[in-house]
Amino acid sequence: MYSALLKDKFPEDARKGLYKSPALPAQKLGKILTSETRISSPNDVIAMHLNEGFFSTSYVIFTQTHCYYPGGAFLLEDFREFQYKNGDCTLMTNQKGNYTAHKFAVANAEVAEILRKVFQNIQSYDPHAVQDTSAKKAIDYSKFEGQALDWLLLRDEVMRTIDLLYDKFNEGKLSLLEYEDKKQQLLDRL
Repeated sequence: MYSALLKDKFPEDARKGLYKSPALPAQKLGKILTSETRISSPNDVIAMHLNEGFFSTSYVIFTQTHCYYPGGAFLLEDFREFQYKNGDCTLMTNQKGNYTAHKFAVANAEVAEILRKVFQNIQSYDPHAVQDTSAKKAIDYSKFEGQALDWLLLRDEVMRTIDLLYDKFNEGKLSLLEYEDKKQQLLDRL
């Protein structure tokens, strides 16, 4: 369900302990999975944050539907709120009508901010809508010729660009004003 989002939005940076499939550290993941019996196979792991300390190691593992950490797990679709304080992340989830806190350690505030953005993307992601759109049949333009075809291709390109701008807005790389301005400029071309 969330694998496409995680593969697209989860950053890779070994210095910060951020890994995603297929570049997961096999030996480290293997050690974690010997004690983490809730994950049946290393192939289920899509992304992870590994916080290796001198005396202990903490982790956050993402699968297609769940988030696992040493003290618990939750469904990604249940996530509601992210908080960071003194090296610990606290995630609030709505599990079966109860607001539940899940707490785990991360390497530093920079990693916490990265994970916050990942969880915000998860919260705004609708896996069912993505599955529905991917199943749609490609548009056949063979019946159009000349200028009508050019206009349809331009329209499709403008819509794809607006979608990319929206992604940049969600990532925090564009302000709402910039997004709306660029979107209007594109629509004016039609």
